[in-house]
Amino acid sequence: MGKYLIVLLFLSSLVAKDIATVKLLQGDVSASINGQAKVLSIGDSLSENMVVQTALKSSITLVFKDSSVLVLGENSIVNLKKYIFQPTQKSYDFELFLSKGSAVFESGDIGKFSPESFVFETPQGTVAIRGTKFVVKVE
Repeated sequence: MGKYLIVLLFLSSLVAKDIATVKLLQGDVSASINGQAKVLSIGDSLSENMVVQTALKSSITLVFKDSSVLVLGENSIVNLKKYIFQPTQKSYDFELFLSKGSAVFESGDIGKFSPESFVFETPQGTVAIRGTKFVVKVE
């Protein structure tokens, strides 16, 4: 039974929907999903529910399908909780959770079409977009 569960989790990660691409990267950055972690490189694709973690003196720039940009500073952890960008169906949902570190976010088309569909959570509170760019730091 255990072997089948591992295969099922692996296959589900393969069919996961790509939501963002690694545009820039410095130092050691990894992403994990379902307990499976991998070191990231420029050009890698990320999917919903991935947790991205940067090490000391490391950073990453992610570009999402709607052209939103997320930059994580060193020692940061963000969960890419949910991402739906289907403009033809007018279906949008974008949820991020920054549990540690710093981030700069610049909204793309979701911010233009449906700003109320965007949520950026931290342990201390939630940020909603009403503009285009913000900086947040979690101690």
